[in-house]
Amino acid sequence: MPPSTPPRRTVLAACGTAMFAGCSNIRATTSSPPPIECTTSEYAWPMYGYDPAHTSHVPARNLPPSDATISRFSQTGTRTGGGGSVEAPPVVDSGVVYVAGGVRVEARDIDTGERLWAIDPDDDVNTSPVLACGTVYVSTLNDTLALDREDGSELWRTHMGSHASPSTSPVAVDDTLYIAGSGVVALDAETGMERWHAQTEHSEHGIAVADRIYVGAGSNGSGEVAAFTHDGDDWWRTTKPGQIYAAPAVADDTVYAVSKTGTLTALAAADGSVRWQASVESGIHEPPAVADGRVVVEAGNGTRTLAFDAETGDRLWSFETGVSRGAPIIVGDRVLATGANTGIHVLDAATGDRVRYWAAENVGSQPVVANGQVFYRGWNVSDIFVIE
Repeated sequence: MPPSTPPRRTVLAACGTAMFAGCSNIRATTSSPPPIECTTSEYAWPMYGYDPAHTSHVPARNLPPSDATISRFSQTGTRTGGGGSVEAPPVVDSGVVYVAGGVRVEARDIDTGERLWAIDPDDDVNTSPVLACGTVYVSTLNDTLALDREDGSELWRTHMGSHASPSTSPVAVDDTLYIAGSGVVALDAETGMERWHAQTEHSEHGIAVADRIYVGAGSNGSGEVAAFTHDGDDWWRTTKPGQIYAAPAVADDTVYAVSKTGTLTALAAADGSVRWQASVESGIHEPPAVADGRVVVEAGNGTRTLAFDAETGDRLWSFETGVSRGAPIIVGDRVLATGANTGIHVLDAATGDRVRYWAAENVGSQPVVANGQVFYRGWNVSDIFVIE
């Protein structure tokens, strides 16, 4: 542990094994062991940010042609008649797209769009699902649910209480589900039982999991990045990045965090020390994408998607996307950068030159690439669109 940070268990030791009976307000409501067994599996697109470290990097995949058609794939509705979340694209595996939004969680055939099953989770859903342990996990405003992939039946439901996670997508690693809300919560993915919870000084806005758990947090003009061990102990905390409203991304022993006010900070994963900082656009609420020595940051409320050298922080290129509401992704040697009003731009990762373009309207989420198709959520709506 870094010498500047004293060890501190973030789960109250007095709770012990009885935390579900008294100390914690998190409740797993299953009455019998759910039929979930966590084994190592790979999924086509398992979670927001593609991987637990939120690198938003996937090896080379086929992309639709420039003249591809764009159509509505799914519409999950809302309880209030308002919009959907800007960070809630679907997840994909084995020819099925899993969509969460508003009043419905559903599974659709990736080729035909046919609805295979749908459930009403009884609460608002504003985040992406997660595929892990052969199961679909969904966080609602107040609960976290495990759903059977075949028919959508509920396997377990955990009431999060004051640790509810209304707006940040969960992360799954091995047999653990990590959720950020008012505190960071680690749940057993097989049973829904709480393993530990930890607190930051600000509202959590996203988690990346690598050698440790890294949390971006911000509120009331300030913020921090906090690191926890896989047992929930404090490792380090730093306010150097400023007001963070997105999950960090972790690659090659470095944590990359973007502040809402326009600073990209590279932190040493071991101790939180600042390696470099660079200016980016303001109003960024989505994590950067990292691969092959490059860090790509969305335009946020500005106009430019920017790429930086991951080691030095030197700017490599910029591209005018206009205002962006979706995190970029890196697919092989290509970057998919979004413009809320300009569409999805396919850029050469090395030069930033545009090599393909889809004139999509109201792009409101990170793109998801699978099966030669691109899926995204419309800005401020509950609709998922497909480019194919």
